[in-house]
Amino acid sequence: MRGSVAMKIDEETAHVCLGEKDVKVGDDLYFYKSVCPGGVPGGDYATCQLKVLGKGFVTKLLNNHYSEVKTDGTFKFEEGVLVQKEKL
Repeated sequence: MRGSVAMKIDEETAHVCLGEKDVKVGDDLYFYKSVCPGGVPGGDYATCQLKVLGKGFVTKLLNNHYSEVKTDGTFKFEEGVLVQKEKL
């Protein structure tokens, strides 16, 4: 199951699009960024790769669609960050 960062709370906390049917409190999560050749977002998607940014965990379930997560502090949230329960 993969989701995205919906809203940044602070440098290490965010709401993500993974709900109570997808994750539970304490679940480990991995954060990714899509990296495309030449640094051009929306370029040739066939050659884009997901780069692991860091790890985090679920701190709170908000509803069926969203949960709150905290990162390990090794990276900063930015637009387009993806979150996934399993490591690729």
